[in-house]
Amino acid sequence: MRHHLSTEQTARTRTGPGWPGASRAGQRFRSAIESGVLAGLLLAVVASAVMGAPVALFCAVVGAWPVLGAIVGLRNVLDAGCFFMLVVVGVILVVDLATNGLASLLH
Repeated sequence: MRHHLSTEQTARTRTGPGWPGASRAGQRFRSAIESGVLAGLLLAVVASAVMGAPVALFCAVVGAWPVLGAIVGLRNVLDAGCFFMLVVVGVILVVDLATNGLASLLH
């Protein structure tokens, strides 16, 4: 059986992605915080679409861009933002279909 770790490198000395020397617990905590923030943004989008509050929907969408920039970095913020916008459009379509039926798509 072939070993994937060299003799100098063990599971304890390997550093994961992210900050050099950061603990796995710290990385898990940061990942949990980021996931919670994104879930909160999506919940705000869904709630504002269900209640019919366009100002709250606008604030959630505009507020998502700096948050995504902080989470994924400035190099990938456009990709993450476009994906988030597609999710928002999907949420709006599903809420509109649920409240008004298929006739709402024909307007």
